Amino acid sequence: MGKLDFGGVRLNYFLMTLMVFFCAFEYILAKPILEAVPSLTIIWLKYLLAFIVLICVKCVRDRRFPFRAKDVPFFLISAVFGEILYYYGGFEAMGYMPVALVTVVIALSPVLSIAFERAAYGKRVRLPAVIGILVSLLGICLVAGVEPAMVSSGRIWGYLLAFLSVVCANVNNLSLVRLSSHYNSYDLTMYLLAAVSIAGLPYAIGHIPPAEAVDAAFMGTMLFFVFAVGCFGVFAYVNALRVLGPTTSLMFSNLVPVVSCYFGWLVLGEAILPLQLAGGAVTLAGCAIVIRARGQAGMYAGRRDEAGKAGKA
Repeated sequence: MGKLDFGGVRLNYFLMTLMVFFCAFEYILAKPILEAVPSLTIIWLKYLLAFIVLICVKCVRDRRFPFRAKDVPFFLISAVFGEILYYYGGFEAMGYMPVALVTVVIALSPVLSIAFERAAYGKRVRLPAVIGILVSLLGICLVAGVEPAMVSSGRIWGYLLAFLSVVCANVNNLSLVRLSSHYNSYDLTMYLLAAVSIAGLPYAIGHIPPAEAVDAAFMGTMLFFVFAVGCFGVFAYVNALRVLGPTTSLMFSNLVPVVSCYFGWLVLGEAILPLQLAGGAVTLAGCAIVIRARGQAGMYAGRRDEAGKAGKA
């Protein structure tokens, strides 16, 4: 919104970097309240309140709500695959394999994204991008503390559930890229949050947080979730998909567990090893290689002007 050109590549790099820090800090703040409130309930409440914020701002600014009924299935696909099944796969996989291993499997999302982009858009696979993804994956292994023996400790259902998250992330991206040609980024974010709120309602009704859990700390944490992650974070990711493309956007997501590790050390006093510090640097280097190889190339250049229209919504 405002007069910013949201189609600018450098601006999107900056917005996605902020998103990484906000999402990483979300994990730190979520730890205390997860003991009393189910994670999916928190996710649903975060997106519902963020939708209310965005629609109120929209009503004040222009009161225009362009919407095509035939896009409803795609919004529901993004809601179900991008949020509900994505988190279900990741959380359930933790019951069959170590959390560190789940993190590494989900970090394979950019690899599948390259294949999806090749099949859907005919985008050429560049060797530097593949190398960058593999380097980033190595860094995440170091940060997560994955050892060779750990790979065999994961049961097949754990791998399948974690890979479900990988597939869901890419299905969500394809759906959002398609929708982005018909909506500016603000409207697309608003409608996506509405779809997640509707799709997650049946679960949320059966898992309402107890009254004693809704204290001042809980409300303060939810305020951060709503504005920093629900409003800003989703908008930044939706806009980056249009400008930078799915693979580059997913590479930023791979930085979240790295930054979370550092926040855990700074805020919670959790131990951090020199190997994890080195892993963070390796992950960052891999992401930089991918961004350089793919961030400014190909099919997304034509979408940047459309993304800039988000500032006029």
